[in-house]
Amino acid sequence: MTVLAFPRLVSVIMPNYNYGRFIAQAIDSVIQQDYRPIELIVVDDGSSDDSLERIAAALERPHELSRAEVISFPENRGKIAAMNRGIELASGEYSIILDADDFLSKSYVSRCVAELEQAREEDETIGFVYTDCNLISEHGDYLERGRSTAFDPALIERFSFIPEPAVVLTEALKSCWPYDESIRRGTKHHKWRRIIEAGWNGRHLPEPLFYYRMHGQNL
Repeated sequence: MTVLAFPRLVSVIMPNYNYGRFIAQAIDSVIQQDYRPIELIVVDDGSSDDSLERIAAALERPHELSRAEVISFPENRGKIAAMNRGIELASGEYSIILDADDFLSKSYVSRCVAELEQAREEDETIGFVYTDCNLISEHGDYLERGRSTAFDPALIERFSFIPEPAVVLTEALKSCWPYDESIRRGTKHHKWRRIIEAGWNGRHLPEPLFYYRMHGQNL
């Protein structure tokens, strides 16, 4: 695989709670990116399954990540608490919050970074890029294309339309940090609403560049 070397570090933050059966594929999708440099920060939120063993096994395999760090909470504190810890540790110019049950196509980071940098040449208020996805079943079978919509800040008042693995300027992400850890549902909407209300805009890249897994725990 040809790896495209770019100067800007990308931080991938992966909150996890009891997704041991999925997380190795998520980690592998980060390792297999055609973009460098990337750091991976996995924050396990007090999982009671075999997540920590699966994470360790996935990271024992050879990889070219600039850094791989695993944080383990002794008890479940919620996704936003895990996300906040990962954001605190992120040192990249760009960041991605990747759910542990989803995974990225190999060109996800390179395509999104290129799109974001081009967009920012036109408008410096653009702080993130998001894409369409491939919807898959719990077992990885393709279901259909999941489509997002063109960016409109007014839409965030009505519904959540920005998928979680959007590539975002770490500056924008940290400008609203820490996020409210009392929120247990609608965590993604809370995060993006805060960022948009802070004056950041986004760009939609209408290509299905990641895989969103449909299963009983996220429907």
